[in-house]
Amino acid sequence: MSTEFRKEELVEREIEIGGYLLQNFSVKQICEQTGLQKKIIEAHVRNMMEKLGAADLRTLVHVLKAMRL
Repeated sequence: MSTEFRKEELVEREIEIGGYLLQNFSVKQICEQTGLQKKIIEAHVRNMMEKLGAADLRTLVHVLKAMRL
């Protein structure tokens, strides 16, 4: 897993959701905090995983931590 990713690769909403993931929020909790629908949150998570090369949510969180998001 590479840690050479930059925060600039993510859009503002992905950074916001990534911050919630780093705080161990569930998708349901993120929905409650942001007012977004579950499918929107899941789409942002998928986009982040694709952009950052994370195969699963656990790996995504590790990459986000390495980025110091």
